[in-house]
Amino acid sequence: MGIAKLRKTIKIALLERLLRGENVTCNICGRSYSTFLPYLGRINAQCPHCKSLERSRLLWYFLTNLKLLNTDTKLLHIAPDPGLFNVLSKKLGNNYIPADKFEEGYSYPKGTVHMDVTDIPYADSSLDVVICMHVLEHVQDDAKAIAEIYRVLKKGGFAILQVPYDTDREHTYEDASIITPEERKQYFLQSDHVRIYGRDFMQRFLKPGFNLEQENYTAQLSKEIKERYVFKDEEMFLLRK
Repeated sequence: MGIAKLRKTIKIALLERLLRGENVTCNICGRSYSTFLPYLGRINAQCPHCKSLERSRLLWYFLTNLKLLNTDTKLLHIAPDPGLFNVLSKKLGNNYIPADKFEEGYSYPKGTVHMDVTDIPYADSSLDVVICMHVLEHVQDDAKAIAEIYRVLKKGGFAILQVPYDTDREHTYEDASIITPEERKQYFLQSDHVRIYGRDFMQRFLKPGFNLEQENYTAQLSKEIKERYVFKDEEMFLLRK
């Protein structure tokens, strides 16, 4: 074991001992703690063991509670986070395809495929599931990306797409002339976002031909479940081809 890996292992072990408790549980790795670690200013957010975040734990609960996956499921996961990468790669083996558009200065889980979501290098109707969570707000041509996701899915396959959106905004706001990080932060609230989605975001998702099969899922979960696993307070949508 290398020095860096050893230090990381020791750090995780110390954190787990420090946070020992039963107040919260990570439904991805199964570990329980008095609290999760803070992350980007959010308290009680990140699992010390598998590094899962609120959105990841909600997605895993959604997938497992509705029994949406089996070992034969061929799944393309765009921009996977470490927690879900580990559990999905273990469950699906070679049927799990993690992909991301590599950028300098970022690290990616081992085995991640370099891919542009607007040009997915897989045949028509070749995949069972595509997961693309909080990616499309970074993509200039999101319509092309959504059409590509639809194209590679088998008939009966499904996509889980998620974007941040402004509930007070009726129409999505975008402007191709806004290109600098400073301008994007000013107008789109984050330096690497290219739009602010409004309440019309679902119309963009459905345009290629998807059917909306699942919505308002999170609202149906009990307060106890949400607090135990510390889920992101956002909805889950299942789009069927």
